[in-house]
Amino acid sequence: MNPLDPVAVLRRHYSPPARIERRAAPELGPWVERWLVIAANGDTVRAIWRRAPATVPRPWTAVMLGGLDTGERASLLLPETSGVNALAVGWPWRGPLKLSPKQFISRLPQIQRAALRSASVLALGAEAAARVPEVDASRVVLVGASLGAPPALAALRLTRVPDALVLLDGAADLGALIRAGLMHEGWPAAKAAPTAALAYGLVWPLEPSLHTAAAARLPVLLINGLHDERLPRACVDKLRASLPSATVRWRKGGHLDPGQPDMIARITAEAEGWLRALGAPPVPPGAGRPAPAAPPGTKAPNSRPSAGTRVSR
Repeated sequence: MNPLDPVAVLRRHYSPPARIERRAAPELGPWVERWLVIAANGDTVRAIWRRAPATVPRPWTAVMLGGLDTGERASLLLPETSGVNALAVGWPWRGPLKLSPKQFISRLPQIQRAALRSASVLALGAEAAARVPEVDASRVVLVGASLGAPPALAALRLTRVPDALVLLDGAADLGALIRAGLMHEGWPAAKAAPTAALAYGLVWPLEPSLHTAAAARLPVLLINGLHDERLPRACVDKLRASLPSATVRWRKGGHLDPGQPDMIARITAEAEGWLRALGAPPVPPGAGRPAPAAPPGTKAPNSRPSAGTRVSR
């Protein structure tokens, strides 16, 4: 592996899905399931699936990664009026969400591994979704929100399943973003700057500007707040400049919060309208779904809907 090749570093943390375990979760709502995706290397990904209403013909499937505080429950934040299948994957990080400077430094190795796995977690979710019978594999959209935006772009290096990309509150320049994030949490600038530089040296393969070329084949939607208190405007502008063909939408307000159901409903409606306008290639009669992509040097997994899938009701 070339340590200076970001794609090689990310692929070291990726293995294609070998099995999907699905369990109905009526306590979370109708049409909701808990998923456990088991990769060929033994890694596991927790996810929550919410199926689109049966009245929606050929719905899109959104494979989502949001902020640390939402994780796999991001699919449950979508309004009941949503017309997409939603599969939200959980972050590999299972430690505390609030860390003091001393705790942050002491946990850097664990933070590094979790961060570098984040792209593979999202890619695994996309590959797993493409296997199940209720998913139209020509309508899979990767969604990265806030902290999930950099892994969403990087995941395009690991899978070719997605047919579209939506980045919500996304930005580029990880070093500046980490520094701004630490200062937003109350760190003094004198500590935030060197810590951010150290952290960037560990997670640089996720830098969005390194992966925008992988999005060139896809329609891309970028949605940001006009007054985001977490993201430096220069970082937002850098991401937009690196995706010149993207559709750009601005909304009033700051950084999206899980406790803003009305705003989430408006953003969901806007994104779904954009997806409907894209359409999708017709499915020839009798044609099967395309097999999920596999990294170079590995065999593509069986794409039959029933293969490797266990459902508990």
